[in-house]
Amino acid sequence: MKRFIITLGAVLFALLVLAQENVQMTDSLDMELDSIMKHWEITLDEVVVKSTLPKTQIKGDALRTTVAGSVLEKSGSTTDLLAKLPMLKAGKGEGVEVIGRGAAEVYINGRKVMDMNELDRLRSDQIQSVDIVQNPGARYSASTKAVVRIQLKKQQGEGISVLDNLDAYYQYNGTIHNNIDVNYRTGGLDLTASLWTGTFGGKSLQENTLRYMLGPDVYAGVSTQEQFTRYNGYSPQLQFNYMINENHSLGAFYKWDVATRNRSHGFLNTDSYLNGEKVERSESNLDINRDKHIHIVNGYYSGKVKNLSIDFNMDLLFNRNTDNSNTTEATTDYVSGEIANHIVDNHTRSTNNLCAFKLVLAHPVWEGNLSFGGEYSRNRRTDIYTYESSEVLPVKASDNVITENMASAFVDYGRRFGRVFLQAGLRYEHLDNIYMDFGVKDESMSRGYGDIFPTAVISMPVGKTQLSLTYRKDINRPSYDNLTNSTIYINRYTYQRGNPYLKPNYIHNLVLNMAYQWLNVSATYGRDIDFITMLTEPFPGSEDPYVSLLHPANSDQAFNKFTLSAYARPVISFWHPVFSAYVSFQDYKQMDMTGKTVTMNRPLVQLSWSNDFVLPRNYRLYLNMFGSTCGDYSNFRITRGKFTTVLGAQREFSLGQAGRLNVDMRVIDPFCTNVNKGTIMGVRELDCYNPAKTTFELNVTWKFNEAQKKYKGTGAGENMKQRM
Repeated sequence: MKRFIITLGAVLFALLVLAQENVQMTDSLDMELDSIMKHWEITLDEVVVKSTLPKTQIKGDALRTTVAGSVLEKSGSTTDLLAKLPMLKAGKGEGVEVIGRGAAEVYINGRKVMDMNELDRLRSDQIQSVDIVQNPGARYSASTKAVVRIQLKKQQGEGISVLDNLDAYYQYNGTIHNNIDVNYRTGGLDLTASLWTGTFGGKSLQENTLRYMLGPDVYAGVSTQEQFTRYNGYSPQLQFNYMINENHSLGAFYKWDVATRNRSHGFLNTDSYLNGEKVERSESNLDINRDKHIHIVNGYYSGKVKNLSIDFNMDLLFNRNTDNSNTTEATTDYVSGEIANHIVDNHTRSTNNLCAFKLVLAHPVWEGNLSFGGEYSRNRRTDIYTYESSEVLPVKASDNVITENMASAFVDYGRRFGRVFLQAGLRYEHLDNIYMDFGVKDESMSRGYGDIFPTAVISMPVGKTQLSLTYRKDINRPSYDNLTNSTIYINRYTYQRGNPYLKPNYIHNLVLNMAYQWLNVSATYGRDIDFITMLTEPFPGSEDPYVSLLHPANSDQAFNKFTLSAYARPVISFWHPVFSAYVSFQDYKQMDMTGKTVTMNRPLVQLSWSNDFVLPRNYRLYLNMFGSTCGDYSNFRITRGKFTTVLGAQREFSLGQAGRLNVDMRVIDPFCTNVNKGTIMGVRELDCYNPAKTTFELNVTWKFNEAQKKYKGTGAGENMKQRM
């Protein structure tokens, strides 16, 4: 590690010296250019062009970053690009998070991204700009915490184009997948056929310690889990877009996701201690088979009649998931010496049948813009759970059907007063939930409620600094998995179950943004009510005090959250560094294993330093580093800091008439320092530990006669889709 630090320091010092020489040369040129520009301005119809715009600027309710023409074009995948933008966290297949707000909905040319793997397949040089919205307006569902809008480049050209992307990486096992897009464009018609295929091999390691009090005694269960996963998948996709004229366009989109032969196997071993003395050992062998099918259909119309803009979307989604698992457990009692065997088979099947419609209208009013519309969605969710066991267990089979109907309406008005932009909106959502248990309606679990959600935006420049202040009230409705009353067997002493009595979680958010040239600063305040968290508690009704139940629950106290983040992206010759810092505070209260209420208010700090080196002959090197400290996040206490390094190299080759080839190689966490360790606080505390893993990755992208997609569907029923 010392050698690495010394070497890294020497390399960065050399780069700084070289960069300084280039900066001195460019500074002298800049001085001459500045003297010329002071006396030069171009006037066209009373429009004066005086300077270039900053790379990231405030546009109404969003932070907009222009990607085209910058070094960000060569980031690789869209996931790699988003990880380098202000306030964003993104990882392969993990989705996108806006710091201080949570998971974000991602839109590409107005179409909602349903599969986050799509961001790994879309290349960064296809993107024109990215908008980051921390407090979305009233046209978005109240459950939407943040929005990332990706605008693709508008490219000309007709005929057939091909884009093929091959991605391979190795961690403990090899994974390889390929996606090919074939596009045909003529006149106003645009047709695209895609096929993704892949095989995944993964391994997960985790160590847990469960601690709690049994009267004056202290129990501790130390578990080690290792699981290997292998599955094959494919996903064909078809879409068409037809632009009738500049005012009217329509299109449709179909996607089928299939995961076959999805098999996991491994072990879960637990040693039980009472007052520090080992009393029992449990050894479990796990075997899980999963199957997944998802059908997604979207149709849209986008048009304009005089000054009235019309945006209509229809969505259909059908999915089926089956999960069959076998647990063979041997328990050794160190007090009596007895050995007991347990065999449990779990069978879970769930389906969703969703239809959704969304209409958004916009019209100029009083020198501003008035938007209004509505949305309706209906989903029928089924959850069936059965099991076979060699002994009597404190669980029961379940057959639940949840039918939800949600209707919403919104109005949003924005207007510019000189240099000040104001926008205000109001959204109303009403949800009816019918809960059926074995075909009989359960009145205590069925509910209906309506809520009003206000939004507001004010943005303006102050000198050379751009400022914006936004407010939003949003809601976090429980996922369907969390609402089921199925109880799943993990091992002899641990069960997991949903909670049909969960209440929605409401959050009031206030966000202040500042942008000055290459520097961005953001401050976020949130008031969290009925927060949904995971708790480990004694199993209700069990005569054995050692049996624990893991389940979701609402916090009985509201709490405050505050985050502060800063982002800087200067340019020093061929060196393009990105610095970001993030700190969060909270005052969440939670009861610990002793019955004492503790305030979880330890600050959490995250730092990152990304470096891109643009070299001659289309070479590019990058060195990215990420670190975080100990701290508190809701009822999770991070007890160990972590550090991650990414080293990579990229080169683009011109193949003449055969197109372009881009090769990207990288190693992630080569020093195995990205360790996760923390404690889920509660009356039964759970320590969690995940060791670090080094990953090697190779990505090859071939583009031939590339033509850009222009699908404009935005999607409907996003709230229900996200909860699935």
